[in-house]
Amino acid sequence: MSHECILRLSSLEKIYEEASEKHIILSNLSLDVKRGEIIILLGKSGSGKTTLLNLLSGIDLPTSGKIQINNIDITSLSENERTKIRRYQMGFVFQFFNLIPTLSVYDNLKLPLELTQQPDNGTIEKLLRQVGLEDRKHRFPDQLSGGEQQRVAICRALIHNPDIILADEPTGNLDDDTGQLIIDVLDRLVRQNGKTMIMATHSQDLFGLADRVFTLKHGKLMQLAPEVLQ
Repeated sequence: MSHECILRLSSLEKIYEEASEKHIILSNLSLDVKRGEIIILLGKSGSGKTTLLNLLSGIDLPTSGKIQINNIDITSLSENERTKIRRYQMGFVFQFFNLIPTLSVYDNLKLPLELTQQPDNGTIEKLLRQVGLEDRKHRFPDQLSGGEQQRVAICRALIHNPDIILADEPTGNLDDDTGQLIIDVLDRLVRQNGKTMIMATHSQDLFGLADRVFTLKHGKLMQLAPEVLQ
């Protein structure tokens, strides 16, 4: 793993105001993430995990503080510029797969390449082979099991060679055995490709993937000691 810092959060705050009440979702978060590091964010529903991922992806903006990706402060960019950062530098894995139902597996994977104007050069076939789905490339999402759809979603997240993978409860919609398979696929492909991954989950089964694990509680990040993760 490189010691280069790929992602830096500085004094990050997110506050929602509702009927003159303030709801502090994230409070004064600071964190440096190294290139190639896998970080897990634990926390109950409503603890702010998804809010934090939305800030990291530039979908939402913090109330205050900075987020730097490859030394670029994305909080100071226009919406259009943040969309480009998301499109070129990030890959996403969601709980509910979010594959496009009218596109085949192959075309779901081809779309991020077209958006970033990259040629295929056999990448689609290679990734599908690595997750054991090369014979499913002409199928549509509704012809696949949940685990197969999530494997396609992982391929989609990696296909355009992004720097950072953001994963939101990637095993939350799967049974335990299928979830374990997805954990193994993520571990192998993300590590093998030297990607940085930030994953939000409430599942302790994912601890083995992580270089560091943080809990998000009352808007604060707390790192879990390595001995807790054994």
